Amino acid sequence: MSDMTGPADLEIFQERLRTFIFDTIPAALAGVVGEVPRGLAFRGALHGAGLAGLTVPTRFGGQGLGPEFEQAYAQVAANRAMVDDKMFFLGINVILQSLIDLEETALATEFGPRMLRGDTIACQLFSEPEAGSDLASVRTKAVRTEGGWILDGQKVWTSYGHIAGIGLLLARTDPTVAKHRGLTMFLIDMDADGVEVRPLRQMTGESEFNEVFLGGAFVPDNRVVGGVGTGWSTTLTVLGHERLAVAKAGENTVRRPLPMARIVESVADGGNLDALLDAWMDERTASLVSRQIARRAQAGIPLGPETSLGKLLRTRNGLRAAKLAAEYSFDGGLAWNPGSRDQDLAFEILNAPGMAMGGGTDDIQRNTIGERILGLPREPLVKEGNTSK
Repeated sequence: MSDMTGPADLEIFQERLRTFIFDTIPAALAGVVGEVPRGLAFRGALHGAGLAGLTVPTRFGGQGLGPEFEQAYAQVAANRAMVDDKMFFLGINVILQSLIDLEETALATEFGPRMLRGDTIACQLFSEPEAGSDLASVRTKAVRTEGGWILDGQKVWTSYGHIAGIGLLLARTDPTVAKHRGLTMFLIDMDADGVEVRPLRQMTGESEFNEVFLGGAFVPDNRVVGGVGTGWSTTLTVLGHERLAVAKAGENTVRRPLPMARIVESVADGGNLDALLDAWMDERTASLVSRQIARRAQAGIPLGPETSLGKLLRTRNGLRAAKLAAEYSFDGGLAWNPGSRDQDLAFEILNAPGMAMGGGTDDIQRNTIGERILGLPREPLVKEGNTSK
């Protein structure tokens, strides 16, 4: 589809999208049960329709289209959240985009088509028990060996690590220098010897997050991302893409939309109209910020602290929406029947707090906004020059 460029092509594209969303997807998912099978079915249908990776260059498996086609997808898919594709969201929108941005052509060529087809799910191995907000303090170590590196350590809060084929991992390769300088990024096979994944049970009843233990796992030299010792700058690139992806998601988020008809019905019976209007206005504000961030990125302007603002607005609004949904339209209370209309909404209400952790906690976003946008003093840090030891 890379030859589609003009307004007429865009109209044809929008019609194809409508057919895909309203006809192809329902047929592809009919009778398919379970998050992973539905995700694979959705991704297969998306790829088969020529809609996977709309703006990803064709040499990496995408469609090579302009940003206006991505925006058209978001508009047509608005209020029809693509929840069945969320297991691929991080890999395609963050990891693949980072590989392309970092000019890791060989890795993007190898894994881009696989991720876009749905053959490979990717995860991110950054946070550790002792390195969450202070990510530069990671203790997972990588030691040189013949042909590559040996990894030892522990990661936590790894989304979809239990079903991922590859993981983008931050490790310490030089413990003798300042903590920000001794880091390197790797792309590791999740089924490699020495990699153990333990799912973490969440209050939703699912186990989307995981602990990952590394005990002598080998990574070849050609899986170093961005160069040895450049892990911190590589991390900032990845986090920038992650916050941009969350900010750009807008109405076409992978989260289920609120049942507005039920909320309006509740308001008519005496609900708090002011709270709903506040939530709606905040959502419009977040959308405007997201569009500005997206336009800057599409214009080739380097990602900056504004991505933290977009991400913070999205997570705050998501939490508020969950609270309103619970107050105005969730009839199930503390229990619901499987398959009932309350089940999906109950899941989203319980799952909403996790939005404040993914892509960097809200506190991290506030620090970035305060220091890099508002010019406020930095928080106290450890003594300069102190290492991870």
